[in-house]
Amino acid sequence: MEVSFLSLPVLVLLLGLRPAGPVSAAALASLTTTVVAVGSFRGRYFDVGAWPRVGQFRTMPIRSAYYGGVIGAGTYLGTTVHVGTGMAVLGVFLPALLAVLALAALPRVLGGLFRASKASL
Repeated sequence: MEVSFLSLPVLVLLLGLRPAGPVSAAALASLTTTVVAVGSFRGRYFDVGAWPRVGQFRTMPIRSAYYGGVIGAGTYLGTTVHVGTGMAVLGVFLPALLAVLALAALPRVLGGLFRASKASL
């Protein structure tokens, strides 16, 4: 639910993109994989670091941009590969792989942002 809510602006933008078939397949693969990956990483089924709590307000804008970026980039990658190669399987597999790898890095990205915000210039 968190991923669907926080990435809603990107999902709305994806509604009007063409070609509809490859875009829909890549977006669905990105969104589904993102939801499963966030639940798996936050539930520590796969330990990739300390995930922010569900209601943690200070990371909400960052998570919203990050989730939307993952879904948008995955959709772009999947659509480009599908249209360019004609292989629908790659148009679904690559966005899913991108989502898992990008989300596994989220705790390190957040840690780096918090360290950078505390650094004095």
